[in-house]
Amino acid sequence: MKDRFENIEEIIAKFLAGEANSDEIALLEQWKNVNSENRKYYDDCVKLFESGKDFSKSASVDVDAAWNRVHERISKNIKPKLIPINRNNSKSFFYRIAASIILVVGIGYILFELNDNSSSQTVLINTADTIKAELLPDGSTITLNKNSQLAYQQDQFSNKRIVKLKGEAFFDVLHDEANPFIVEAGDLKIEDIGTSFNVNANENSGIIIISVVSGEVKLSTINHHTLLLNAGDEGRYDVSSKSLSKSEFSDPNITAYTNKVFIFEDAELSTVLKVLNDVYDVKLKTQNANLLSCRITVTFDNETINEIAEVIAETLGLKIINDDHTIFFSGDACIQ
Repeated sequence: MKDRFENIEEIIAKFLAGEANSDEIALLEQWKNVNSENRKYYDDCVKLFESGKDFSKSASVDVDAAWNRVHERISKNIKPKLIPINRNNSKSFFYRIAASIILVVGIGYILFELNDNSSSQTVLINTADTIKAELLPDGSTITLNKNSQLAYQQDQFSNKRIVKLKGEAFFDVLHDEANPFIVEAGDLKIEDIGTSFNVNANENSGIIIISVVSGEVKLSTINHHTLLLNAGDEGRYDVSSKSLSKSEFSDPNITAYTNKVFIFEDAELSTVLKVLNDVYDVKLKTQNANLLSCRITVTFDNETINEIAEVIAETLGLKIINDDHTIFFSGDACIQ
């Protein structure tokens, strides 16, 4: 007995292209209501078809070439059932997308083909457990902290200097008044006006912190609020309330992960260890929790973690115990 739904892919394609008749639409509704899997399949096709519309409006891509590459690729591997398509029809572009999605390659192939022209141009820099310094195509430099990511469109960067940041990075921007440098961190935009600055946009904190070392930057929120920051200013963006605030930044170690220059003025040992542990792979700890309240004034300039540990121990009258990737400070009390 013939399955009345055997041509359902063709009907979905025609429906998405606006060419299904009333009987076909009724049959499609019946098929969608058979089970949840059918409805999910249909919803996925609609989502991808709609994304194809958006793509056609914004991307400069040779659709015919993309279609031909899809057709050539799948013809080598499968024998699909094709719907006759009038390529001169004004609706043929979207009809080809729908038909290819459903009948030929499925959702994955066409999504790859229509996006590979841009995704292949995207540069992604991920750091995981390392700190990376990178030179951007315009001559600007960035230092990306651990567990951070930076992305930009390489082919468009000369005309549109936009980078997307997750995590923390220090930017030393080569100023170009005609082509501003913009950092997008979530829905916050940070525009360079000739400067170097640090952006801490860790996703779990709920706060994006911008610290300006030199020059000036402009912050812009999704609700069109703006804020100018000058050297020595710190801007804070509350992700939930979409609000901006400004103050002077007092932490001299904001950029320590970029150059390993640390300045501690009468700082508690707990603070010193946290700052150092964020940068170095070998961790510093105390065997006695009471030692964390010890205070120290000291400066380090690109020393090794072992050299740093020795200075701290000598200054506070403590002993050092090395254990694999951890250095412990021991002692009953510290010199104050």
